Amino acid sequence: MEPKVDIIDMAAIGDQDDITIFNAIGIRTFKAKSAEEADRIIFNLVNQKCKIIYLSENLYQDLDETLEKYKSSPFPIIIPIPTSEENMGIGMKKIKSNVEKAIGIDIF
Repeated sequence: MEPKVDIIDMAAIGDQDDITIFNAIGIRTFKAKSAEEADRIIFNLVNQKCKIIYLSENLYQDLDETLEKYKSSPFPIIIPIPTSEENMGIGMKKIKSNVEKAIGIDIF
């Protein structure tokens, strides 16, 4: 019999205030105050076969190398979420870019 692997389908990483709602709906949450902490958590989640990772925008903007590494892989999907302090618009910019790539024009 193979050992059971702890698989996390979805996770949220960020400051406690930013990820509390995810915990309330059953998504595993991980506190990170720095990009280095978030990078380690992402690495561990990828090893646990996590499919979707929600990441606070303030951490997302500092993880270019990590995000680039997983960009061409189907998983994990790393989604920026606004912080409680400030909405940087990173998530909307990403959506806009992806829509433009998909249909060939800017509809926003």
